[in-house]
Formats: sequence, structure tokens, C-alpha cells
Amino acid sequence: MARTKHFATRTGSGNRTDANASSSQAAGPTTTPTTRGTEGGDNTQQTNPTTSPATGGRRGPRRARQAMPRGSQKKPYRFKPGTVALREIRHFQKQTNLLIPAASFIRQVRSITHALAPPQINRWTAEALVALQEAAEDYLVGLFSDSMLCAIHARRVTLMRKDFELARRLGGKGRPW
Repeated sequence: MARTKHFATRTGSGNRTDANASSSQAAGPTTTPTTRGTEGGDNTQQTNPTTSPATGGRRGPRRARQAMPRGSQKKPYRFKPGTVALREIRHFQKQTNLLIPAASFIRQVRSITHALAPPQINRWTAEALVALQEAAEDYLVGLFSDSMLCAIHARRVTLMRKDFELARRLGGKGRPW
């Protein structure tokens, strides 16, 4: 009902001013001013092929369909690109807890242990798993920061696989290829 604002201000007056009549002439093909809220206005709307009763006879139906969903839904606010990323960086740099979920990390450790270790070794203490997870996260954070430096050196802001390979090669981290 966004279009009823102007209609409510003119309900008391039976005839329209020249400014309103000229704006209706520009909007539609009718040349005679019509009054709203009377039975005579309904006849004019029925004879005019470009007006619709939903919009009050001012605009065509194509315009009315576009305006209806806009008023009912408000667009969500969008931050500029990079703002949320910088906020997340500050958030995670303040935290001291582990970033990788513990259950999935323990599951991966057990699957690697099952694949590579002898069958007698199949149990881990909780302290050993926490120490292993802290070491793994420290390694990954260092690798990501070195890779980001490689990408910036190449005048890019996007991390690529070759950045990780170069960081591992220069830092002596991981297996050589």
C-alpha cells in the first residue's frame, strides 16, 4: 500500500488541481481529470486500457508488479568487500582456542594411525592429541602466512597452489618434491 499516501491526502477535495491533472496527463493517455472515491471514477478506469485498479489508475500494470515486492521486502545491508574479512581476521587473532574441531581432528589422527602405524599402536592419550592438534594448527597458520607473503610478492591478493608450494620449498617444510 505504498501508493495510497497521496490518495489519503486528497480524499476531502472532490476536484483536482492543475498540477495533478498535468501529471496524470503525462502518466497516461486520459485527458479528463477524474475524481477518486466516486462511482464516476470507476467508469473512467474501465474504459482506459492502460490503467489498473490496483494502482489507482495512475500507472500501467507493468509498473505496479515491479513496485509491490520492493515494498514488502527490505534488502539486507551489505558491507563493502573486505570489511567482513578484516573483522574475522581480528576476531580469530584475538582468540586462543583451537580452530579445527576436535572430533574431526581425532578421527583423522586415528585413520592415519591405523593406516601407517603397526597394529599394536592404536590408542592416544588426550594430552597427546591436544599437543598434536596445537602443533598442526601452528604449522598451518605459519604456512598460510608464508604463502600469503609469496602471493603479495607476486603482486596478487589471491592465494594459489603455487604460493603454498613455494612457501613449503623456501621454508623447508613438508616433504621435498
